[in-house]
Amino acid sequence: MNNSSNSKFIPIGKVVKPHGIKGELKFFLYNKDSNLLSVNVNIWFKINNSFKSFDLLNLKGLGKIFRLDSVNNRNDAESLRDKEFFVLRDDLPVLDDGNFYLNDIINFKLFNVKEEIGLILDVLLLPSANYILVNYNNRKILIPVLEKYIKFFDFDEKIVIMKNIGGFLNL
Repeated sequence: MNNSSNSKFIPIGKVVKPHGIKGELKFFLYNKDSNLLSVNVNIWFKINNSFKSFDLLNLKGLGKIFRLDSVNNRNDAESLRDKEFFVLRDDLPVLDDGNFYLNDIINFKLFNVKEEIGLILDVLLLPSANYILVNYNNRKILIPVLEKYIKFFDFDEKIVIMKNIGGFLNL
């Protein structure tokens, strides 16, 4: 188990509960289509205000149960119940040119064509669509990330320009 405090952590799932007596954990992923846990990646948990990494030892139960190093019994597993788990941003697979992870636009400024709307605070993966959480006039609003609303992403300027989102702003 390693400690780290200076890296960007990306939440990818949550432990549901212990499974069995050997320290296995039942979990769910925020992105049900992700195959991230099928590659060699460290899993991080926030424990006592610091991040600690665990090696993923095995994955079973159709990808819904895993075993971590240093989690050897049900009591160890119980300490991780209901805890969110993370990966380092640098451990995510490299994407093809033109593709990006939605988490990369957190802290970008959002514009409705030319008017600045606010800062993107978070990205939410919901069954109906992916959404961005935006601070708009000191209110938090959700805007779906759908092709019909996206004009473009500018990673150099750290801005997202959307169109036809006025209806989301008039709440």
